Amino acid sequence: MITYREISKKPRLFKSFFGVTVIEFDELYRKLWPVWAENEVQRLSKHRRQRAIGGGRDYTLDLRDRFLMTLMWLKLYLNTDVLGYFFGVDKSTASRNVRNILSSLRQLGDEALGWPDPPKRGQTKDIEQALQDYPDLMAFVDATEQRVRRSSDNETQREHYSGKKKCHTRKTQITVSEKGIIRDVSFSVPGKMHDLELFRQSGTAQQIPNHVGVGGDAGYQGLQNELPDHSVATTHKARRNHPLTEDEKGMNREFSSMRIIVENTICELKHFKALSERFRHDVGGYDEVFGAVVAIVNPRISRRVAAMAVA
Repeated sequence: MITYREISKKPRLFKSFFGVTVIEFDELYRKLWPVWAENEVQRLSKHRRQRAIGGGRDYTLDLRDRFLMTLMWLKLYLNTDVLGYFFGVDKSTASRNVRNILSSLRQLGDEALGWPDPPKRGQTKDIEQALQDYPDLMAFVDATEQRVRRSSDNETQREHYSGKKKCHTRKTQITVSEKGIIRDVSFSVPGKMHDLELFRQSGTAQQIPNHVGVGGDAGYQGLQNELPDHSVATTHKARRNHPLTEDEKGMNREFSSMRIIVENTICELKHFKALSERFRHDVGGYDEVFGAVVAIVNPRISRRVAAMAVA
């Protein structure tokens, strides 16, 4: 049976099982506890509940171990039979515990999003210091797709069929700073939707400050029409009878070397198998899982950026 007390003594194994270091886990747990406690009071205060708060059975595992179980599920994407076996509970208990923690973890992820305010006049006089304190001068937007189960409903499965991936997928858009910090995450949509249409519907255009430039790949051709007040750059796209010129190819290579940062961030998210393997669960809960992984990955990227700034 896995417990925090024992597994935390083996840091390398801990990282392999849960996708975070012991230090990262402790920091996340400190942030999670008050959020979970508030949500738990709200859950137990529902008008349909017959018992007073404090009544009923206690949790088999303490909050720290339930959080550990949730991280293992996100990292390894085990079925609840196996997950319950590792923690000494049955599959239904494991399933309830994970769902209970995911909502609070997603809330942490949502709170970490957003754009920092730009410096005000007179706040800094040194350009290098300004770039260090307010690094968001460029944003990169990209959509990522994950395979999902084929729906038995014909209309639903047609909507989720992605011509690009040649399979049924769920699509989510993220926007990152030039350092890779996630600033915005859209709701997920069926994979059939075009990237630019997802950008229109997500409301991301209203979230990006006017002083921030925006870049996207070839799927965002026409992005400048959605952001008339921003500086916008997208890769050049070859068309029938209009191949790319050498200058356009060179500009694409240079732009790709900048835009790779959003691909690296997506890669970090997909280190958690709940976002890389075929999603086995109802797509209605997909956004919660995605947001929970953002809560884990985004602080790590922010710490790395801060360490590089100091160095």
